[in-house]
Amino acid sequence: MNQNNQYNPLAQYTRRTARYVKLPSGGQFYKKGITLSDNGELAVYPMTAKDELLLKSPDALLNGEAVKTVLRNCIPDIVDPGEIPTIDLELLLVAIRMSTYGDNMEIEVTHECSPDKSHTSKTNLNLGSLLDSATYYSGDPMIIRMPNGLMVEVRPYTMSDRNKIAMASWEQMSYMNQVDNDKTADAAKKLKEASVGVGKLIAVTLDIIANSVIKVTTPDGTEVTDPKFIKEWVLNLEKADYDIIDKSVKDIMNMGVPKEMKLKCENCGGEFTSSINFNPSDFFAQGLPN
Repeated sequence: MNQNNQYNPLAQYTRRTARYVKLPSGGQFYKKGITLSDNGELAVYPMTAKDELLLKSPDALLNGEAVKTVLRNCIPDIVDPGEIPTIDLELLLVAIRMSTYGDNMEIEVTHECSPDKSHTSKTNLNLGSLLDSATYYSGDPMIIRMPNGLMVEVRPYTMSDRNKIAMASWEQMSYMNQVDNDKTADAAKKLKEASVGVGKLIAVTLDIIANSVIKVTTPDGTEVTDPKFIKEWVLNLEKADYDIIDKSVKDIMNMGVPKEMKLKCENCGGEFTSSINFNPSDFFAQGLPN
């Protein structure tokens, strides 16, 4: 039989049984679009062998493109992975891993048994329990009432926001290493050059906070949504007011799957809490087959 231009009979034997999950954001904050099921859930598919190989590319992981590509493949109903809110992203990472490798994920944890002794061990993290313990956004606008009467509506960071911060932090660290290793520079020059790297990181952080503000309503009812006006306002905030907004946005990002797990040290028997690393690159890399 001539199989040219015909349906590939092997297509039915490739992946793809979807797992459906409810998003902590409820599908809010997706400007470019998202398609949910009739039950308000999102289809999540397992990774392919190509996806897994891509996640082993250091350069693609560094700038976030590898993770974006995998998310496009595993979650085709999200138009732009870059705008996934972090509260959704963490849950989606869990769902993709569960679909691909199963419910258990081996992670490394460290407990400070005493001031001068620590113990590192491996433990299994049950991913299903993370999904079951997730918390969800109510759907009401996330509004902060400022001391001066302003009402500020905010949203959580996105995956793109997180990537920008990660890249800026990496660039600062790389730049600082170059400065430290510059044998021709005196202390004053090193200090000046180091301040440049710090300044770039600060600028990125302020820009992301400004982008997290959806709308500001003044006491007389004027609604400000122009990003330029909002950014200018954020850049000139007093520290106390900036801290209120920064803390509120970070509080929002505590929604979704739990960020910590309680454990008992196998060395000393002490109970401790360990953070779960949801950095997309690290999360996918942990426990991948060699």
